[in-house]
Amino acid sequence: MLIAVSVSFLIIMVSAAIPIVHFFAFPISPFLSGFIGASIGDIKDEKIIYFGILCALILFLPLLLLLELTDVFGNPRWYYSLAISLLLSGYVWFGVTIGALIKFWSSNRDD
Repeated sequence: MLIAVSVSFLIIMVSAAIPIVHFFAFPISPFLSGFIGASIGDIKDEKIIYFGILCALILFLPLLLLLELTDVFGNPRWYYSLAISLLLSGYVWFGVTIGALIKFWSSNRDD
């Protein structure tokens, strides 16, 4: 599962780092990374929830540091940075979990 989480994290980070493209790629990258990560890790059943939570937790700290150490949104107070990081991590958790569920359902349909 660690390899699947790492691949998902890299997909999200690469899609966020490319200039101009990140406006289109970042919103769908959690869904794609969940689908691809679940394919690589062969994640099934209740592990899908843990997979989504791990991806969100791993992404939370870089988001918080990015918001605190750079002036992406101006100079927000620490609690605004924390709230924005929690919201984006929640979105990543939702997207990765739904992407992994779609992979799980599509693999079960083939059986």
